[in-house]
Amino acid sequence: MSLLNPDEIEAVIRRNVGAPGSPQFRVLEVGESHADICLPYDEGMTRLGNTISGPVLMTLADAAMYTAIIAHVPDGEYAVTSHFHIDFLQRPRAADVLARAHLLRVGRRSVTCRVELFSQDFDTLVAHVSGAYARMKTATSGTTSGA
Repeated sequence: MSLLNPDEIEAVIRRNVGAPGSPQFRVLEVGESHADICLPYDEGMTRLGNTISGPVLMTLADAAMYTAIIAHVPDGEYAVTSHFHIDFLQRPRAADVLARAHLLRVGRRSVTCRVELFSQDFDTLVAHVSGAYARMKTATSGTTSGA
């Protein structure tokens, strides 16, 4: 069961992620241990060969992990990426990109995730991602203040 609805999740991400222009992705669905998001196509997402750029795919995958965590983990909005690995499987066409993030393990200190990235529909797999987020108690956990 999700802690927040899709609109609330989008608001948390826009508030907490320091990305210029606030990514325009949409949360499509939140399931028992997963989240689906869509990044609508924009010409600015492409690179040579009319394909979606790697940095766009990586940003979407990271946002999908964060979405699943916010939706299912208490205080998930304070979690931060601890590691990220992506395998590009095939060239994504210039179209909407969909991401499905799965929570694999929710531990006391970290959350392990898997993400599949699809081009335009959930039939064309273009990349596979594994990663984890470190759980924090507050927005400033783990930081040190200078004297």
